[in-house]
Amino acid sequence: MALNDAQVAQAADILAAAFRGRTTIDDLPVECGPSNAAEAVQVQIALLDRLGLDAAGYKAGFTNPPMLEKAGRDGPMAGVMFRDFTVASGGTLQRADFGPGTLVEAEVSFCMGADLPARDGGYTVDEVLGAVDSAIIGIEMAVPRMNDPLNQPMVHLAADNGAAMGFVAGPDIPHWRERELKTLDIELLFDGKQVSEGMPLPARCDEVWSVAWIVNHFSARGVGIKAGDYLTTGAAAVPKPLGGAKDVTARFAGIGDVQVTIEG
Repeated sequence: MALNDAQVAQAADILAAAFRGRTTIDDLPVECGPSNAAEAVQVQIALLDRLGLDAAGYKAGFTNPPMLEKAGRDGPMAGVMFRDFTVASGGTLQRADFGPGTLVEAEVSFCMGADLPARDGGYTVDEVLGAVDSAIIGIEMAVPRMNDPLNQPMVHLAADNGAAMGFVAGPDIPHWRERELKTLDIELLFDGKQVSEGMPLPARCDEVWSVAWIVNHFSARGVGIKAGDYLTTGAAAVPKPLGGAKDVTARFAGIGDVQVTIEG
């Protein structure tokens, strides 16, 4: 039986309280946890309404082949990245804004150059790519509000705004339309020390497919994409907990670095 309005509100209230308090919960109660992707979207919409934060862009998660298999018919998942926690490379973010459980993900991302209003039937891949201004390198600061996120039901993570929160926008990827983006070599460094590297090719997501999926997922919800929005496509290197790191850098071979300083 589908979640009723009271159950949606209960789940959204729990997640919003965790977000505002920068705390985590063990899980959503059985009586209000979503059981499928449609219910997860209901909870996520209610959560976003409670938070009232402006969007800087949108993310996809569970987009690489192993995670898509794990998610099954309910995957991938999407979330809204917030303007208050989005900076250009070289900028600064506050540790207190993120809280425990923050995961750092190096990703291939896109900056949109034209609006794609919500419409029935969505958009083709070519239409989405035609609206892209540039492909960029980026860092997603993912903040699940639930403990042990990889062992949570995927639809619970989706309800939790797909663990989306912050983003660091890096340099453009030159000639991106002619490149095989999933083959880019990547290092993730904390305070100058490598902590992660690019996933092997069979485990990398298809970034072009992913960006089109994001657009059409939100279009189906009545949410249009705007010029200037960032769309990020899923972890291309193994995500790592932020911990006490102060300098976070994702290095994409032949392109450059995207870097953020964590204060506090």
